[in-house]
Amino acid sequence: MKIKCLILILITFLMCGCTASVNLEITDSEVKENVEITFYQNAIYPKDVIKTSFRNYIPIYESDSIIDAEPDLPSLDIIYYEKEETDLGNGYRFNYKYDFDILDYNNARTIKEGFRSYSVSKENDIISLSTDDEGILYFDDYPLLEEVRVNIKTDYFVLENNADSINGNTYTWVFNKDSKKSINMSIDTTRDANYSVIDGFIPIVIIVAIILIIVLFLVFRNKNNNKI
Repeated sequence: MKIKCLILILITFLMCGCTASVNLEITDSEVKENVEITFYQNAIYPKDVIKTSFRNYIPIYESDSIIDAEPDLPSLDIIYYEKEETDLGNGYRFNYKYDFDILDYNNARTIKEGFRSYSVSKENDIISLSTDDEGILYFDDYPLLEEVRVNIKTDYFVLENNADSINGNTYTWVFNKDSKKSINMSIDTTRDANYSVIDGFIPIVIIVAIILIIVLFLVFRNKNNNKI
């Protein structure tokens, strides 16, 4: 019995991998990106190896190559993510942040390396995001990656979406190795998140009511004139 328990403990220890969250906050002009990676230690990757495995300087654009060099130093002509790390005791949490102009987000390293095809656009105050339905490419490159959550938050009115779940103004898609699905979202930046379809009808109802009052007034006035 002790041997079986020991084997189970060792298997669990070996299987501890990592998860990632891609957190996007969309305004009318920016995509604020915060990529959070949580990596727990295991027999292959102890804490000291994990700490040194995640670069301090990752270019925000996919067109800027990551050069393997020691030490990991920045170049003057390249823009990098801001990195933060948190010691979890049994692993680390790494955060990479940058605020993109919304028209530049199509060139962001995260989305270009994460999907086979995608589109981020803004036209007539409507922001649209879409990806192919083949899932996320990161699972092919990182075998220990177990789950990726894409969280998109916006204070504007969401016209349509295919999120797995919604919590307030945050829309979440959950991917694993077998996920074959897309991200689709359309945002109207002229209306806030609390906008209701009923709100859109209120001005119309008011106009119709005013017209009816005027018509009724004219009808009654004509009747009174005819009596005289």
